[in-house]
Amino acid sequence: MLASLALLVALAGHPTSLVVSPWTGANFPASVSSAAAKSRLTVTGKPGNQLLLRATNVASGWIPAFCTANVCAPMRVSLKLPKSGVAVFQFELIRESQDAPSKSGATIVSNDGASAVVPAAAR
Repeated sequence: MLASLALLVALAGHPTSLVVSPWTGANFPASVSSAAAKSRLTVTGKPGNQLLLRATNVASGWIPAFCTANVCAPMRVSLKLPKSGVAVFQFELIRESQDAPSKSGATIVSNDGASAVVPAAAR
């Protein structure tokens, strides 16, 4: 259902959409850490669109990662939207230092101006 709606939005010429929601289900195999704060990042847009996503507003001592089933990319990721117009990432916030603040959120931005806020998570 979500994929169908996303495809209709993409085909109608609407801009890229970034939606952050709680992560449910099993972790992707490439997930970096079981202790990471995880969110689902759903990217919708025109099929074939080339995008660069990057994480900003991350607290010092935390590392953001964009994970697929095969790989996790720290800080940023480049992608080409598939024919469905939908890509899903497991977005992780990893606290790498005990001296880091106990919470961090993030803002995910794309090269075409779309953005989404990742709520602050504690680890």
